Amino acid sequence: MKTSASRSHYALLILGGGPAGLTAALYAAREYIDTLVIERAAFGGQAAGTEKLENFPGFPDGVTGIEFSRRLRFQAEKYGVELLQAQEIVEVRRHHNYHRVKTGDGQMYSARALLIATGSRYKRLNVSGENEYLGAGVHFCATCDGPFYVKKRVAVIGGGNSATEESLLLTKFADQVTILVRNSRFKATKIIQESVLSNPKIDIRWNTEVKAFIGEHSKLTGIRILNNKTRTEETLPVDGAFIFIGLTPNTGFLEGSGIVLDPWGFVVTGHNLLHRGKRPKDYPDRDPHILETSVPGIFAAGDVRDKSTKQVASAVGEGA
Repeated sequence: MKTSASRSHYALLILGGGPAGLTAALYAAREYIDTLVIERAAFGGQAAGTEKLENFPGFPDGVTGIEFSRRLRFQAEKYGVELLQAQEIVEVRRHHNYHRVKTGDGQMYSARALLIATGSRYKRLNVSGENEYLGAGVHFCATCDGPFYVKKRVAVIGGGNSATEESLLLTKFADQVTILVRNSRFKATKIIQESVLSNPKIDIRWNTEVKAFIGEHSKLTGIRILNNKTRTEETLPVDGAFIFIGLTPNTGFLEGSGIVLDPWGFVVTGHNLLHRGKRPKDYPDRDPHILETSVPGIFAAGDVRDKSTKQVASAVGEGA
């Protein structure tokens, strides 16, 4: 594992070694663009923690997240990309005509162009059994893992647009979908609510909180739930559970960088910067490119970007 780079200045710095970052590195290296990728954890991002990718083109039998990530890394290294691991980004600043990045160990790296591909992380419930059954009954992506639950019972935790939309998707596979909503109403748009409320496969438990995920033989079998109005607890038998309580973008290090974020902390890019009521001050003579941020020469791709679709295939496309 390499934790320090061979030098301090590159043509391109890529922050994040997930599908978007590694794909961008591969394409850059093939054009002989000197590139350094900085990753704080394991290469592959959230995809590496996925039990199996069933919907990525070119893998009709699916591919494990670990194997997919290993291939991405190998392909980038094959073309000479320099990879730096176990280094947290703590600061991004513009300095004259280049961009400067500071890592947790105090090292400084600079480049003419910078790509932010640090991704996002799913918000967790932080209850007993959540980590234990992750990938073995507890999931965060219905598109990826819904097909494992054909003719089975699943629960969806959350009450917003993602939870309701993914519940409707899961009805294509599961026989029964139970939505567990912490409050007494949905936060989703009205048209989605109407679709959910009229679907015979969907049951809704209002005022319901998850206390624990339970199972046996390393497989989820049920959820311990609490009605926060009556204070009664019960065990809901399920084969799978999907958590949709939001995403947290990995953008804390951008504070003070001048890069515009949306209200949830995702990076705003391209034409979306022009629809905020005021033209970005650093673009007096041209519009920002489609993935360019409010700081010229700094780009964003993948899950960290505002309006991205949060899918591996689209992250790869943006990286390319």
